[in-house]
Amino acid sequence: MATVMRILGWKAQGLRCPDHEISCIDPHGQPFPVSLIQMPNGTGKTTTLALLRAALSGAAADPGWDRQTISEYRKKNGSSSEGYFEVRLLLNDRRATILMEFDFENGRVSYKTTHGPGRREGFNPPSDFRRFMNENFVNFYVFDGELAQHLLDREYTDAQVVVENLFQMNAFDAMARKVGEYWDSKTQNVSATEERGLARRQNRLASLRSHLAKCKREQQGLQEKRTDLTAQLQKKEDAYQQEIKKEDARFQALNNAETKVERLKGKVREEALDVLDRMRDPHALSSSFATSMLALKDGLDKVKLPESAAREFFEDLADAKECVCGRPIDAEISATIRTRAARYLGTEDVALLNSMKTAIKDAVGDPADEAEKDLNTKMASLGTAVEEERDARNDRDSLRLEAEQADPAVKSARDDIESLRNQIEGVDAELEKFDSKDQTQNDERTYGIEILERRIDDAERKLAEITHTLTEKTKRDTLTAIINSAHNKARTGITTELCEQANARISELMPHNSISIERIEQNLILEGQEGGSVGETLSIAYAFLATLFHRSDHQLPFVVDSPAGPIDLAVRPKIGELIPNLTGQFIAFTISSERARFITPLKRASRTEIQFITLFRKGSQELEREAHDKGTVLETGDGLNVTGEDFFNAFQLEEEEAA
Repeated sequence: MATVMRILGWKAQGLRCPDHEISCIDPHGQPFPVSLIQMPNGTGKTTTLALLRAALSGAAADPGWDRQTISEYRKKNGSSSEGYFEVRLLLNDRRATILMEFDFENGRVSYKTTHGPGRREGFNPPSDFRRFMNENFVNFYVFDGELAQHLLDREYTDAQVVVENLFQMNAFDAMARKVGEYWDSKTQNVSATEERGLARRQNRLASLRSHLAKCKREQQGLQEKRTDLTAQLQKKEDAYQQEIKKEDARFQALNNAETKVERLKGKVREEALDVLDRMRDPHALSSSFATSMLALKDGLDKVKLPESAAREFFEDLADAKECVCGRPIDAEISATIRTRAARYLGTEDVALLNSMKTAIKDAVGDPADEAEKDLNTKMASLGTAVEEERDARNDRDSLRLEAEQADPAVKSARDDIESLRNQIEGVDAELEKFDSKDQTQNDERTYGIEILERRIDDAERKLAEITHTLTEKTKRDTLTAIINSAHNKARTGITTELCEQANARISELMPHNSISIERIEQNLILEGQEGGSVGETLSIAYAFLATLFHRSDHQLPFVVDSPAGPIDLAVRPKIGELIPNLTGQFIAFTISSERARFITPLKRASRTEIQFITLFRKGSQELEREAHDKGTVLETGDGLNVTGEDFFNAFQLEEEEAA
């Protein structure tokens, strides 16, 4: 079933942003398709966006936000210990309200949800909308430049989950579960004569399934922890480089030392692989092997005669009256000699022996100790390379130590890096047990995912035998495999098509740029690069999200902070033209400098009226007077909410002191 979500407005009271109330409803009672809200830096743009995310995802509910995070939303110099944020929604043409109540004294945020029958405590959106109202998904329709960057970072987003939810691919998992539940129910229908051993087999299967699920959860948690630690490590390494760069001479020396270490590491690896390859030849390890192999060749030379001579020998022997041993040869023995001659020194035998002799000669060479000497030379070269690498590492470490002693910030960064590396090693060590192939442990002490899955399959087969459901189990396995295959094909097909269509939009937005999306995993994977400039990243985000929401039957609002700020002036008109077709409701928080080459194309492309709102903090009498002259003003204790395009376009305040 398709879902439609619209934001009707919101209200903030007693929080870090100015007290204000925004209505996104036009004179006809319908949500404006495009609402532009102009707020100077320091007024609370970022705060309002974060509050919208929290209201739409339930993220602030215990244990989501800690006391420190909650305290950051308290109004500066405010005396009130309470505050609230309320967002009004239209969900499938039915009104809903989500209220966040801040208790700053106790460091808590409580939710109240109103829809349908009445108000409920907690975050309780309608069931049809829950998959769209969680932290991961909300970031895809309430986002800023930072979150656009996060689309390229697996630490922050899970794009595949969003795609699966939006295109309802989780229905495949539901079908697979139903099929499994059907077989499970069949195993319960047994007669009293069949119950012997049934409980034991059922209990073992249930225990194995529970243990496997626990192992997979633990594995996933560790993998996520590793991803987080790796991202932290990258940031610390970047910070370390920034600290080092503060002194140019030191940076150049350390950079040269790092380059030398990497070059020598490559040399050691290359020579080590070459040595290992040579050591596979026994005659290279010791000349005695070579001598023995050459002796074998000499023996083969003596054992076998050329084929023509061999044939002549047997013919002469068959015609002789006596054998070489002196025994008489009659007609029967003569015939036997001729018959069996083909077994000895045939064409294939001669060819095989000749190839063996050639192979020995080519492998061993001449003299016999040549391969051993060559290996010893390469071993000596490898030893020299290892020593050079060790010396280079020592030189680099000395430079690092000097830098750390000269600047505590460098030492702190290095300590953090070492700590994170140790943590990652610890996580890797814990993850190893899930790849274990050890089959000697009992079920509770077995952590290898593959081993547990095999045991579950075996336990299911034994349960099917005692309950006479082997046929049903086979059908279940076949049907589940078909469903999983269909799921994979659907995921691959949809994500591939999304990439192609998003790349076409990227080409339209940035025709002279070669950036493109290669594939969709947890994050967007760019082809041939890891990221781009802030403006490029935001353009990629627009292109991807425009494609994502356009292809889906579900209609969600699109809320953006600084929709054009970091984007090149040449690209801004194209973004402006794209927005009206992006979604049924677009809400943007802007500053005055973003209007250039953005508002006019946006108005031209929009087929409906655009809502213009300017929100700023009280303090400038001139601005307040101009607001009353040019717009419709709604005043609060510390802010002005001005509706109207004239004042919106005339407003020039870029930044004001945060309160």
